[in-house]
Amino acid sequence: MQKTILVVEDDADFRNVIVDLLREAEYRVLEAKEGREALEVMKAHAVDLVLSDIQMPLMDGFELLKQIKAISPDRPKVVIMTGFSIYTKEDAIKAGAEAFLEKPGIAKTLLNLLSSIRFY
Repeated sequence: MQKTILVVEDDADFRNVIVDLLREAEYRVLEAKEGREALEVMKAHAVDLVLSDIQMPLMDGFELLKQIKAISPDRPKVVIMTGFSIYTKEDAIKAGAEAFLEKPGIAKTLLNLLSSIRFY
């Protein structure tokens, strides 16, 4: 069964690169520009994994992670990605993220990570 990934990223060009990469890997992909929009998308669609940037306007990725885990601790899985943040990998894992990825060189790392995640 095809897994659904919600990509949450305010940089449209970077979001498009990630979306194209995931679609080529045969995932069903949904998109949001920031955390509040992501929560609305999740109300309308079943999502297996959220791939979210940290630094975004309106609601950042860390607040999105907290809200997702408050709603449902186990589903969906959440992977945090960042180019720069005051948060660390340890902060993300402690808050409930499945993984923490740094944007430079993310494509190969992301596909390897997704192949290792145990979806439900």
